[in-house]
Amino acid sequence: MRNSTVTRRAFVSTGFAAVTGAFLAAEEQVVAPLGVPLHQESLAFDFDALEPHLDAATLKLHYSKHHGDILEKLKETLQPLNLKVGNVSALMTNIPRLVLPINPRKTMVRMGGPPAKLSAESQRDLRQYGGAHINHTAFWRFLAPAGSGPAGPEGKVAAAIVKEFGGINEFKTAFTEAAMKHFGSGWAFLVYRPDGRLVITTMKNEDNPLMTDFVKPEEQGRFILCLDLWEHSYYLKYRNDRRKYVEAWWNVVNWNSVSRSYTVATSRGRV
Repeated sequence: MRNSTVTRRAFVSTGFAAVTGAFLAAEEQVVAPLGVPLHQESLAFDFDALEPHLDAATLKLHYSKHHGDILEKLKETLQPLNLKVGNVSALMTNIPRLVLPINPRKTMVRMGGPPAKLSAESQRDLRQYGGAHINHTAFWRFLAPAGSGPAGPEGKVAAAIVKEFGGINEFKTAFTEAAMKHFGSGWAFLVYRPDGRLVITTMKNEDNPLMTDFVKPEEQGRFILCLDLWEHSYYLKYRNDRRKYVEAWWNVVNWNSVSRSYTVATSRGRV
């Protein structure tokens, strides 16, 4: 079950494509790409650097075990498909329509025949493990030790948040309540939609707003902040008290990364 989107105006449905780093770098030299590579990025902080808000034991298990295992399963999914992937995000917008490349050593192509598509099992695994790798990669990027950067959103993203939600505190309250109302495992997102609106939403399991074939039109877009709602991200310290976890998480949000993500999402060079 997916929670309703937090917004104050009607949505005009438009398409969305993921940011692809190579194209973005060519179009917008002033904006660094934000693609998701097929490897696990090193954390920008030590495991104990987010204490006392997020504990070192949970972070180590979450990053090393949970995310590490997800990445291996994603690689296992992609390997027999013979897909060369530079940016995992670029796969999420058209999973059912992905065409398998021809392997001349194993495949004889019938002239005029339809291109080979992913099996239902491969689509399911790509959605699950690809989504999980993207979500976790972004989750780590949006974390920073308390006091190491701005205490809240600044600049253009702050102005956009105030315009959409009425204020920074109002936004935090809305995001927190969306996270609390989400039933079971999943993620909470702040999304920049193709129509230029910001929206808060939650999604089940490992889905994210890039998955245009699997999420509602009003939830599609480029997410510029995300929070892991799976219990493995907080159970060791907070048990089943999700609210305490969410309130603690606000102290270690990397607002510089949020600003950068907003700049990329709104740049004319994104694809």
